[in-house]
Amino acid sequence: MNATKEVELLENSQVKLTVRVPTADVAQEYESIVKEYCDKAHLKGFRPGKVPRDVIIRKLGPSLIDQTRAEVLEKSLSEVFENVEKKPIPYATPEIKSESALELGKDFSFEVVYDTYPEVALGPYAGLEIDQPEWEITDEDLGRELKGIQEQNALFTDKDQGDVQVGNIVNIDYVELVAGAERPGTKREAFVFEVGTGYNVYKVDDDLVGMKKGETRTITKIYPEDFETKPLAGKTVNLRVTLNSIKEKKLPDINDELAQDISEKFQTLDDLKADIRKKLEDAVKAALRSRTVTRVLDTVVETSTFPLPSSMVDYQLEAMWQEYASRLGLEEKQLTQLLEQQGRTTEDIRKEWTPSAEKRARMQLVLSEIAKKEGIAIEESDLDAEIAKMAEERKVTAAELKESIQKSNLDAYMRSNLRMDKLYDFLLSKTVIRHSGRQKVLDILQGN
Repeated sequence: MNATKEVELLENSQVKLTVRVPTADVAQEYESIVKEYCDKAHLKGFRPGKVPRDVIIRKLGPSLIDQTRAEVLEKSLSEVFENVEKKPIPYATPEIKSESALELGKDFSFEVVYDTYPEVALGPYAGLEIDQPEWEITDEDLGRELKGIQEQNALFTDKDQGDVQVGNIVNIDYVELVAGAERPGTKREAFVFEVGTGYNVYKVDDDLVGMKKGETRTITKIYPEDFETKPLAGKTVNLRVTLNSIKEKKLPDINDELAQDISEKFQTLDDLKADIRKKLEDAVKAALRSRTVTRVLDTVVETSTFPLPSSMVDYQLEAMWQEYASRLGLEEKQLTQLLEQQGRTTEDIRKEWTPSAEKRARMQLVLSEIAKKEGIAIEESDLDAEIAKMAEERKVTAAELKESIQKSNLDAYMRSNLRMDKLYDFLLSKTVIRHSGRQKVLDILQGN
């Protein structure tokens, strides 16, 4: 197809193409469609493949023109996009803005508008000065981690006698009451949580203290206007609670025996402490690396100039929506229903997330431009080295792991991650680190 095009650059990194398809190409496409029908149509009174051209045209008339239009649009767009310098963003849908009616014996022309990747004028990214705190692993840090391990290895025993105390694990049934009747949709059975953690919607921890197994209570809760669960904010709720069971938590002693129970590689408590220290050090280094890279990129994004296509923002919003649903373990319909219960809509969420989506899109463009400018790429040897490292950790051969990765179509994903790591290493090598004050390990890990 010999389509011609006129290119016009619009604002916000959009392109308008005016495409003209010659009369001969339109006629050729039309005749090709007619011939296919003649060859394949089954009409009464005609043998297969022997239906005359004029019969097909008379019976199918306008639909042949419609099919020709669709084919001409698809093929001419494919051709011009292949040859145009400013190509469409892959996930953005080009929009047909105007077109002439397709008539046999005439050229067919139309206009299409689409988003393209913008020209990025990068801000400085080498020699940036970033503050980073001094830090050290303390006995307090080791003690906190050991306490967590102790909690993870706790034993739970039934508490048939006595009442609920803070720290007990309870199993309860509950339902909201309105004028003494159960409110539909609020009933929950066999709900389990630890009293004192607040891991329950109605925050009934304190109200359960003193209850005995098998006891039923009606609890009245008055929630403030700024309560974290929006449907309950500013409301008074009557809740009927039945206590099904109580379990007591028994913590193991922190000693050599606990260390040995955790892993056969630990013989003493000191072995466990050394392992905790090493993991904390690695975690802090990773957190500071991530924080520094983020600050460098935030600075570069802020000082770079380029238009941002709306399709890139929409793409990031959709990705954020999918990530949110995945994090909550919900299908899209369930997530929409959850938002409705909170008095919000998907449009509210999109509006709330738009600044973050714009930032993510800008970050993506800046990263891509730096990688292109600095020639940062992943060689086959880089991929093989990473696979060998992973294989050693997993106690399998590199060949086995590589085959598994290729079968799962994960090699492109790995290359992308390795390229980002390589880019981050490059940026860090060009960054000036200024040590400023000391910071607790926990604050660093929590992103404070």
